[in-house]
Amino acid sequence: MAFRAGSVALVGRPNAGKSTLLNTVVGQKVAIVSDKAQTTRRSLLGIATTPEYQIVFVDTPGVHEPHTRLGKIMIDEAKRPLGDVDVVVVVIDVSKAPAKEDEAMANFLRSAGVLPDKKGVRSIDVPVVLCLNKMDLLKAAHVVENVEAYCSLYQTETYMLTCLTKQQNIDKLLALLVPHLPEQPALFDEDEITDQPMRFLAAELIREKALQATREEVPHALAVVVETWEESGPESEVPPGMIHIRAALVVEKEGQKAILIGRQGSMLKRIGSQARVEIEEMVGQKVFLELFVKVRAEWRQNPRLLRDLDYLPH
Repeated sequence: MAFRAGSVALVGRPNAGKSTLLNTVVGQKVAIVSDKAQTTRRSLLGIATTPEYQIVFVDTPGVHEPHTRLGKIMIDEAKRPLGDVDVVVVVIDVSKAPAKEDEAMANFLRSAGVLPDKKGVRSIDVPVVLCLNKMDLLKAAHVVENVEAYCSLYQTETYMLTCLTKQQNIDKLLALLVPHLPEQPALFDEDEITDQPMRFLAAELIREKALQATREEVPHALAVVVETWEESGPESEVPPGMIHIRAALVVEKEGQKAILIGRQGSMLKRIGSQARVEIEEMVGQKVFLELFVKVRAEWRQNPRLLRDLDYLPH
């Protein structure tokens, strides 16, 4: 059987399970996960390689109604890769019937050219596969109704019911994707799992732990940037076998800063200790992680600050 290699875009509403799917298939965390909407802010690659195929997944930000400049950047990020992939996978919470947000998702794909417009024309000829996730929460009486509704909405008959948290039917989903990949050599070395640098992944792990630990008033206003990454060496004061990481958690209000720091610094210590464990697993070395919090008013609307935080090109 000829080796196949190609790219698959993961799109969907926030919290549908895109990042969970990516991490499960890749076999390692490359996209952070939380129960907060808009956790994923940038498109990133997750690479799954087997003896038969290599799938380069493009995880995109959840499609939502943007209210800030950052939100608009995220929607552009979600649309950008769609013209360059071999398959588009729409990840859906099938336990609920389609709502107006799902209509908006279909309209987003229509505006990108992936779904046909009113004249039946689409500018991007790419197969659409539905990952109908959270089937464990889907009542038996609603299975046929919900599946047919989503297939009609996205104008495709290719779907797989999954429960990503329990890793159910993931192999069957992949079996739907592989035949659409070109017969060609691997696009990345077999030991590569993402295109993102360690600094970005470390910042994302810190943001994940902060999202998981804080209440609703912090998540959308939070960014994390690694300001220094210093490894041991002849001219370094860092002890052998250790990495010193200094990272800033950026928020928009003093009240959000107070929540992140916590009573006598307890919240920041908790975030730091949880993030450090996962960063050490990722880099295979001991890490001295130093966190501090900065307030930058309305950074999500400020082009200069968005550039400083790497959400806009320099």
